[in-house]
Amino acid sequence: MKILVINSGSSSLKFQLFDMADGRALARGLVERIGEVSGARAKYAGPRGESAGEIQAPDHSAALAYMAGRLADREQGAVTSLDEVDAVGHRVVHGGEKFVHAAPIDDAVESAIESLCPLAPLHNPPNLAGIRAARRYFPGV
Repeated sequence: MKILVINSGSSSLKFQLFDMADGRALARGLVERIGEVSGARAKYAGPRGESAGEIQAPDHSAALAYMAGRLADREQGAVTSLDEVDAVGHRVVHGGEKFVHAAPIDDAVESAIESLCPLAPLHNPPNLAGIRAARRYFPGV
């Protein structure tokens, strides 16, 4: 089982892909300065190499596109297809009284997280942006 863990912050996206068969990290990466006009900085380390550089990441969806591309890259990717990812875990800052344990994300959970944005206005909106982008890249996961 391969689990992708995402931390979608206000201006960054951190990710790590784990192979739960042996608990090792297969890949990790970071996109910083999301939304900056001058460009974002990106780093990726996979089983066959590392890369770093500047990319255009006007929003979290673009940062997730970078992540997805790196994970399934022919040269440095950790998977041959994104279909190999079995689960995606997200860090959400504030779940209010509605979420005190991990919860599978569906439309109702997504809506509830959105309703809690006033409790963590700097963190929950980008957490939610990461969730929404990941749901597009990993449908059904």
